[in-house]
Amino acid sequence: MRKLFFLILAALFVATPLSAQHFGLRAGVNATNASIDITDLNVETEGETNLMLGLFVELPIGGNTFVLQPEINYLNRGYSYTIDLPGSNEISSTLTYFDLGVLAKLNFGREEGLGFYLGAGPTFSYALNGTVTEIGGERDVDFDADRINRGGLNVTGVAGLTFDIGLKLFAEFRYNAAVSNLFDVENTDVRQNYLGINGGVLVPIGN
Repeated sequence: MRKLFFLILAALFVATPLSAQHFGLRAGVNATNASIDITDLNVETEGETNLMLGLFVELPIGGNTFVLQPEINYLNRGYSYTIDLPGSNEISSTLTYFDLGVLAKLNFGREEGLGFYLGAGPTFSYALNGTVTEIGGERDVDFDADRINRGGLNVTGVAGLTFDIGLKLFAEFRYNAAVSNLFDVENTDVRQNYLGINGGVLVPIGN
């Protein structure tokens, strides 16, 4: 499934020079938290806010109303947690990801002036590195020893505004929900979700 996802994404980027409507750059912040389910234990979590950067292209399908949007984002996802046991200490974890996704978007409003859009689609996340802070201090994540899955599937939804001031700008709200378990540990289910606010510029390309 992962290979198929990457093949589809690569094909969309290859098609970009022939059919793309806009090339986009984004920057913003994402507030991440995690839902943690460990059998027979109560876990309290606290979120973390981090920077997000990304780029994307818009590929119109039969007009400007419906577009496919291949995208790649660079971001950190972090959270901290405490297990409700005597002597338990807070543990925090921050992972750095590349997110590769394809969104289906519907554009409304005017092409020039004020418009808005809604979209959703799958995203595949790949963790590059990370840190864990425990009672002994901060250390680098060892994905094998910590039994953390580098790759994971997510579902992303977006809503945004576009406005043309001679240069086309956008502001966007997005929600990302994990489908995959972050850990490869029996009786432990950890899924990171985030709310993000970002904005950027849309540059016309193609015909």
